[in-house]
Amino acid sequence: MEAQAKEPSGTTESTGLSPFPKPTPSTKVRLMENHALGLCLLLLPFFSACEKMADISSPQVYSKNGLSFSYPGNWNITEEEIPGGLGEKTKLLNVESPGDAIVIICAFDYTSEQSLLEWARDFSQSMKEEIPFGEVGDAQFSDVSRMGKTGRIKGIKNKVELSFLGETVPHVQEFFSIRNKETSAFIVCQSAEEDLEKTEPAFRQIVGSFQLK
Repeated sequence: MEAQAKEPSGTTESTGLSPFPKPTPSTKVRLMENHALGLCLLLLPFFSACEKMADISSPQVYSKNGLSFSYPGNWNITEEEIPGGLGEKTKLLNVESPGDAIVIICAFDYTSEQSLLEWARDFSQSMKEEIPFGEVGDAQFSDVSRMGKTGRIKGIKNKVELSFLGETVPHVQEFFSIRNKETSAFIVCQSAEEDLEKTEPAFRQIVGSFQLK
């Protein structure tokens, strides 16, 4: 098993550290529910078909509400808007593969002091607390980077083991934050490690094309 890495920075090279908004209580409750649902979906592959190769050659485009990105032709997207306090809004997007891989995008119409590392820790902790069945291993954080629209984006990688009915499947998550003066976005890419050859091109396409308008 890979040793736990040093504290990752999770910064964007072109703009420095990208603080991530701390959600209001009502928003955070919904985010935790969203995480739990995603984890249920992650365990379904124990009983379902194998992952399919991401079709990045025929991309679909999401472009509205100040967000724009491309995603594979054989992936599906769902979206939800959550009202917060003081008129604040959070946009939740789930971009899902035909198998168990998922990209979760949380877009906030405000900025905050919470760092990407803090958010990654909160997400990992919510996995342990909110999953209704099975077990989630300890987080193993390290640095990761991907090329974005305006330069290389530094993020945080997490390797975690999900166990169910005596079977353990290593999963990989990648966390990124992108912001401008008025909006902040947080992106989580997660997939079974054994499926990365099929899902990583999708992560590269989504993160690489993502922009705030």
